Amino acid sequence: MFVVAVLIIVLFITLFLMGIQREQGLINTFRDNEILDSETAVQNTDDFVNYVELTLINLDFLPSYRGEYQSLLFNNKFQMECYREFNILTLNTTISSYRIKIPKDACSIKKDIFSGKCLKISIKQHNLLFKLPNEMQNIIYIDVK
Repeated sequence: MFVVAVLIIVLFITLFLMGIQREQGLINTFRDNEILDSETAVQNTDDFVNYVELTLINLDFLPSYRGEYQSLLFNNKFQMECYREFNILTLNTTISSYRIKIPKDACSIKKDIFSGKCLKISIKQHNLLFKLPNEMQNIIYIDVK
C-alpha cells in the first residue's frame, strides 16, 4: 500500500514538472517569435476582421481541469486578432505579454461534443486547443475556412 501511495505521488510530481516545462516552452516560443509594433502596423490596416478572447482548454498532451487548462506561468485568457491573411495571438504572463503572428493554415476548427467548436492552433512544437465564446463560434468558423 505504501508503494502505491509513493508511486502516485511520484506520478503527480512528474506531471507537475512536465507541465511547468511545457508552459515555459510555450512562453519561450512566444518570446522568440514576438512581433513588435514597429515591425508591422497591422491594427491600422483594412484587413482587420475581428477580435476574440480565447480560453485554453488543453496544452499539448496536458489535461484540463473542469474544461479549462490551469496554468501556473501565464494567464489563461489569450487574445486573438483576426486579419484576412494571418492572425495575431497574444499570451499574457504576470511579467509581460507576447504577440506572435500565426498563418491562417496553422488554425483549424475541431468539433467537440462537450465544448462545441474549438480552435486548434499549431505553433512550432505546441498544439493549443481553445474554447471559443458561444457568440463567436460561427464567425470564427467562417473566418478560418
